[in-house]
Amino acid sequence: MAPTDDDNAPLTRPAAATDTTPSDRPPASGSVAPGGRMPRWLPRAMVLALALIAAFQLGSWAFHQLTGLLINILIAFFLALAIEPAVSRMAARGMRRGLATFLVFLALTIAVAGFITLLGSMLAGQIIKMVEGFPEYLDSLIRWINDSFHTDLRRVDVQEGLLHSDWLRKYAQNSAAGVLDVSAQVLGGLFQLLTVGLFSFYFAADGPRLRRALCSVLPPARQAEVLRAWEIAVDKTGGYLYSRGLMALISGIAHYILLQALGVPYAPVLGVWVGLVSQFIPTIGTYLAGALPMLIAFTVDPWYAVWVLVFVVVYQQIERLLNMPSPAETYRELAARVLKLSAEERSHLLHQLGDGPRQSDTPRPRTSTPLPVPRTAMPVRVVRTA
Repeated sequence: MAPTDDDNAPLTRPAAATDTTPSDRPPASGSVAPGGRMPRWLPRAMVLALALIAAFQLGSWAFHQLTGLLINILIAFFLALAIEPAVSRMAARGMRRGLATFLVFLALTIAVAGFITLLGSMLAGQIIKMVEGFPEYLDSLIRWINDSFHTDLRRVDVQEGLLHSDWLRKYAQNSAAGVLDVSAQVLGGLFQLLTVGLFSFYFAADGPRLRRALCSVLPPARQAEVLRAWEIAVDKTGGYLYSRGLMALISGIAHYILLQALGVPYAPVLGVWVGLVSQFIPTIGTYLAGALPMLIAFTVDPWYAVWVLVFVVVYQQIERLLNMPSPAETYRELAARVLKLSAEERSHLLHQLGDGPRQSDTPRPRTSTPLPVPRTAMPVRVVRTA
């Protein structure tokens, strides 16, 4: 069969589809690919990130600069909590809170100033005594050196060597240069003390108004909790400081009687020192309080230092034994707290203790001491829920 015209036509490729995938080759120079454009949100995100970093750096710098002020405000707040019970009692009797706060601060300032004055006089007296007795100490040391090492030292030669030495001249120059630093530190300490006193006076005098201002920005459900926590903090802080003050008074009187009986000088100041340091400095306060009376008593008679050490140890053991709560008091307080709980809180408490053995499974042992119940408590029927 003869070939037709269609058979002699050249073969042609099919037309490419219109929705073909883009080529992987890079675009020609001068053209911008659609995927290479910067997203519109990227500049704003970069600016926001830089702004957040700058704000964080600024806040960190401000916090480090204000750390001292924040610590002073915190100290003032706790000091105000400590004196607020006394201020509230005086205000309840008709006295203005500002005047009551001023009187409490005045009494506290007089007590602290008196203690510092007595302690400073004792230290000044000891320093003067050491300076006056320095020639005798030096003579005894020179005699011991001459007798032991067969030398021929004289006190005049030693004094001239000390006065004309290089280290003494350098020490005098450094001390003169450090006078300004000491003055700056003293002024800084006075400024911090004034800051603490000012804020604590404000917190104590305007305590109710401050609580109302803080609670006004809180939801009503949280206001009762904040006020309750504030009252608990005031009661606990004031009770702790007042109890410690009473214990410090008893301890100071007891040690004063001992030191006065032994004839140790500065017995009143040492008694106040032992009472305050042993009660208000935790852990190491007992050792710091007993070290100074022992040192002063050792200058009088070494055996007096031993007697002071024995008395300090025995007194601390007796004090800890008397301050330890008895099991009966703990049991009574626990029963009173349980009876003050609401029905929902008691149910929650029993639910938390539900993993333990039930009363029907484990018989309850009989005890001779019944559960103490306060007189004002009402009989409550507690139903255990599964």
